[in-house]
Amino acid sequence: MNIDLYFKGVEFQIEFDFQPEEPMVMYYKDGSGYPGCAAEVTIESIKHQGVDFYDVLEDSISDIEDMVLAKIADDRENY
Repeated sequence: MNIDLYFKGVEFQIEFDFQPEEPMVMYYKDGSGYPGCAAEVTIESIKHQGVDFYDVLEDSISDIEDMVLAKIADDRENY
């Protein structure tokens, strides 16, 4: 997936993999359950004007992933 995102005043094109949230299942018929998992983003590239800045922004990857998740959630609410 791709998304345009502003980070520190610069617009980047973010390429990422997205795993949506999986809901919790309290109990299956056999008595087991599933705790579920939160949505997750794995960033593949962070480009600006065709140049990949992934290595430069490596210390900020988790912040950018959080921003991508927030944008996805916001986009879903606006539909």
